[in-house]
Amino acid sequence: MNYIQVDIKLSEKEPYSDIITAKLNEIEFESYQQTDSGLQAYIQKIHFDEELLNDAFKILDKQVDFDFAVKEIQQQNWNASWEASFDPVYINEQCVIRADFHAPINLPFELIITPKMSFGTGHHSTTFLIANELFEIELKEKSVLDMGSGTGLLSILSEKLGAKNCIGIDVDYWADKNAKENAVLNACKKTEFKLGGVSKIEDRKFDIILANINRNIILADLEKYCSALNPEGDIFLSGFYKKDEYLIVEKAAELSLKLIVSKEKENWLLLHFKI
Repeated sequence: MNYIQVDIKLSEKEPYSDIITAKLNEIEFESYQQTDSGLQAYIQKIHFDEELLNDAFKILDKQVDFDFAVKEIQQQNWNASWEASFDPVYINEQCVIRADFHAPINLPFELIITPKMSFGTGHHSTTFLIANELFEIELKEKSVLDMGSGTGLLSILSEKLGAKNCIGIDVDYWADKNAKENAVLNACKKTEFKLGGVSKIEDRKFDIILANINRNIILADLEKYCSALNPEGDIFLSGFYKKDEYLIVEKAAELSLKLIVSKEKENWLLLHFKI
């Protein structure tokens, strides 16, 4: 089955790559690849509708300069592409992330993540920052919520670090499917994944909340995260640039969150709050 590739060029990648991705998700686009100038989006040819695509791009009108090109491509072996480019990621001296096609690595925490185009291999600065910071807190017998779970890496690591249960939530169908596959690869018994957004939290409460999404979603949903956080709970926020720190901190202060840690990697930021 052939695919349609839409190559999108943006004068400002953030937050507009996330905005257009959300719109393309609504019209059956399946996967995305970040580029230096924007992103590439993929959809099965049988689902492609040029009129719907043009309507989706209207959300960017008068907000940012953009251009896009459409071409048909042959079906690809995405896993073979990852095998050629995905090297193991060392989070710290205790933890490594590898794919199932890599040889075993003898570290206390060896996570097997085969991404299949889903976000969250540990290569991205935001995933790395949160994963590393989880080693700085006590997770034993804690309940964890992982918003924007992608490959499921952070949920899986939380269980390995002793969490009593973990729930990962992501709006992307393929990420949800991939996360469930990765949970099986890592023999997780206390982790589940749900397809959807913030409404999937329902009325559950958690000791630790991880939100590695983007600035706009965090600002919109932070109040809901707080309402789902147990007293003395921890919340980790990432997925945004250093320049957006003041927006997140200001919103967090309105909700009585106290900033504990701020860490930066390659201009991406992690903020750790307590309630």
